[in-house]
Amino acid sequence: MTGPAGLERLLAPEGFAYASTQPVADGDPGRYHALFGRDSLITALQLLPVRPELARATLRALAAIQGRVDDPLTDEEPGKIVHEQRSALNAHLAGLGWQALFREGEFRYYGSADSTSWFLVVLAALGERRLADELEPAWRAAGGWLERALQRGGGLVRYGPRRGPLGLTQQGWRDAIDPLDPAQGGSGILRDDASVPCPPLADADCQAVALMALRALARLSGDGRWEEAATSLRSSIQAHFGAETMAIEGDGREVRGAGSQLGWLLWADALGERAQRAAERLARPDVLTDFGLRTLSSEHAAFAAHNYHRGSVWPFDSWLGWGGLRAAGLHDEAERVRVGVLRALDALGGAPELYAVGEEGPCDVALANRIQAWTLGARWALENGWDGRML
Repeated sequence: MTGPAGLERLLAPEGFAYASTQPVADGDPGRYHALFGRDSLITALQLLPVRPELARATLRALAAIQGRVDDPLTDEEPGKIVHEQRSALNAHLAGLGWQALFREGEFRYYGSADSTSWFLVVLAALGERRLADELEPAWRAAGGWLERALQRGGGLVRYGPRRGPLGLTQQGWRDAIDPLDPAQGGSGILRDDASVPCPPLADADCQAVALMALRALARLSGDGRWEEAATSLRSSIQAHFGAETMAIEGDGREVRGAGSQLGWLLWADALGERAQRAAERLARPDVLTDFGLRTLSSEHAAFAAHNYHRGSVWPFDSWLGWGGLRAAGLHDEAERVRVGVLRALDALGGAPELYAVGEEGPCDVALANRIQAWTLGARWALENGWDGRML
């Protein structure tokens, strides 16, 4: 096996995967032809059994630009893994007015609440002692960042409010500058009355990968305190997150909304006795479609099938949910996710970042990149029975 067809056009000279190709057709935004912490790492995990060199290159590239200082403008912090790095400012970023983040011939932005956790997960999943030793300063610094993030978040990983004038206000994978801005196509997280939740926000997806990262630190270090930290975070997740919880606001209020985030929590084995209820909720028809898992229930006030993060289906996200449903013992429902995503990709062609599911089946979303790395990775992983659950 050599990995999915089309992967080579996404590879940087250094060997990591850019998040997307440059535009491949008219109407293709092709916005993310760059190193992304979260995207590049998840792609590396998806393809770990067949292309482990992708993980090595990604980890080394990210360690080389790991956060060293505290910078409110770029959201850099010591130990933090970058959100996005580019050698040139593209039209999309220029249109956002982010020129001030382009310094010394490079764009580097750290506004991600989960890239650091994914770095730890991929390094531990790779399981190569020599590389772990090589990158020990990086993974120890990443562990320090995660530990501080949990401390300041009261036991959860939170983000916001921003300390600078630019950047993302919501920094989980459902990231957004302004979730109410129609130009962003329905990105980010909203309350069930369609208003913006108050920071610092703790979303379910970030907690899930943080829990896996603490287990990764225990494996990398052999230090039992990381297992204790994982147990503590798991208890906090179970205390705060139910089957209808999208996130927790800064004042403790619940942001309600069933959706694909339940798959992340199941994938991370975060819910204990609540897992069966969450899995059954994930499998209801307002979330589980014939073509994958919706990011948000079709019954939610903020839902629209074409919304970027609030209703569409993302193959990588459904891949995690497939693994979560399998872990919870709902094998028929998991198989429905697996087959459904593959059917959608066959119908649409290429490797779209996301798609909408309506009565007529899957359809393209204008905002979506046509070739997305973690969609190629999800396809290979779903076809080959790999869910990335090694911790």
